[in-house]
Amino acid sequence: MISRSGTKITKLTKITKTKSVLVIFVALVIFVSERVPSAVTQRAPSAVSQRTTPPAKTMALTFDDLPKSTGMDDIEGARRTTESILKVLKAHKAPAVAFVNEGKLYSGPAMVEERAALLRSWVKAGVPLGNHTYSHLDINDVPLKKYEDDVVRGERTYTRLMRGIPAERWFRHPFTHTGPTEDVKAALNKFLAARGYRVAPFTIENSDWIFSAAYAKANASGDAAQATKVRDEYLSYSSRMIEWCETLSKEDFDRAIPQILLIHANDLHTDALEALLATIEKRGYRFVTLAEAMKDPAYKTPDQFVGTSGPSWLHRWRVAKNLPDRMRDEPDPPRWVVDLSKQQP
Repeated sequence: MISRSGTKITKLTKITKTKSVLVIFVALVIFVSERVPSAVTQRAPSAVSQRTTPPAKTMALTFDDLPKSTGMDDIEGARRTTESILKVLKAHKAPAVAFVNEGKLYSGPAMVEERAALLRSWVKAGVPLGNHTYSHLDINDVPLKKYEDDVVRGERTYTRLMRGIPAERWFRHPFTHTGPTEDVKAALNKFLAARGYRVAPFTIENSDWIFSAAYAKANASGDAAQATKVRDEYLSYSSRMIEWCETLSKEDFDRAIPQILLIHANDLHTDALEALLATIEKRGYRFVTLAEAMKDPAYKTPDQFVGTSGPSWLHRWRVAKNLPDRMRDEPDPPRWVVDLSKQQP
């Protein structure tokens, strides 16, 4: 007969042996699993794991020819343009800088208060103002001293409205003409720097002034269908220009850079700015301030272009980088839009 104590010892011995085997087996499994990758670990990295987040595309908005490009005698129309543009900017959380022609505030020698009030609306909306000269002179056509005097005359109202508001002191050349000769350009740059100005460049210009003239002609003739056609073509052409400038920036810098769009406060943008900004956003852009865009190292590239035209800085930088001239390759607005814009009423 086997005593109960003997049976317990025998069972304990068996249990101990069994546990030892299990421990060895588990240790072996862990060792093998660490040495031999499983089917999951052997699988090539997925597309998701390899994908890197693309850099954010950014764009700064700038408006020229304030209070409005044309039609300042129609104060209600100018007010409608101002209110519409500012409403759209707010809806899209899009900062901007707006450049003023001081002379448009006057009728003869007298300032028209209603016109100055339009500028106050921009400032109240948080849009800083810059100098676009008093009378939109062309540096190609006048002596440098006359141009410099026009810059100073352009400071009167916008600087008063901006008093106490921290902002860069921005200047944009009319027609974006920066000087027909090296000497004139250098002297003008020195004058602007002495007055504390920072020149506002642009990379994208979509000929909106041509489309706006055609749009106004169509509306004036009561041809709503033609006006819609002009508007739609403007949005299509803007997309082509943005794509072109994206390609050019990659040629210049081997990467995407923050873009700066030059457009105008005009009849077209009274009705089409909402669609334009939506189009830009669909291309993956986020709107930033002009100063933020210019923090990119690309904007430290020298502008060594000298001539009578006013091309994008994407073309100007190619001079400093010894790259081939691509200005003639830039897409043109459709001929029918250009012709319509020139039609006499």
